[in-house]
Amino acid sequence: MAKLTITGNVVAKEDQIDFVKAELEKLITPTRAEDGCLQYDLHQDNG
Repeated sequence: MAKLTITGNVVAKEDQIDFVKAELEKLITPTRAEDGCLQYDLHQDNG
């Protein structure tokens, strides 16, 4: 099976940062459980 790397960038409005972060964190466990998922990392730019 070929390896595929996907990256994304989500820009949240100032007043929605906590909401967006919480929603994205909900995706970590089910995504890691998918067949073929080797790694799933969520990063936040605090700048």
